Amino acid sequence: MTSWSYEDAGRPTDPLQIRSLSPTPEEPKPGSQWKVAIKAEAEETIGSGAYFDLTCKLGMVKLLRKRYDLFACLRGEYPEIPLTLDAGAPEGSIDKGSVEMTLALDLPREVPQAKFKIEAIGYTADDDDLCHLVIDVDFGPTS
Repeated sequence: MTSWSYEDAGRPTDPLQIRSLSPTPEEPKPGSQWKVAIKAEAEETIGSGAYFDLTCKLGMVKLLRKRYDLFACLRGEYPEIPLTLDAGAPEGSIDKGSVEMTLALDLPREVPQAKFKIEAIGYTADDDDLCHLVIDVDFGPTS
């Protein structure tokens, strides 16, 4: 049985506060889609130029380390990161208030039976902290 967990590793002063992650289905399964609804609170307007650094590790091995423009992601310009804003595509900023996003990942059948750590560290256009999210997924064998 696959297990997962997440941690909002950001600071209480970050402009984007992660409130919850709700996956469908609850447990990710290789060869299927895994949607994660992300609820957050924008403590201030988040402007164009915001970005995040994404790292994916398999154990201690880094499989991916890449920088993504947040708004390009939300516009669908990075098919490998299918992130959408539930209220529609932003027009260059996210207003202060409740924010709901969905990440819809198509998991390959060939996912190794191992533990993955996915870390997204967000920054404003001025390179200030925006948010910090860590997701752990364990596709290991069940006993």
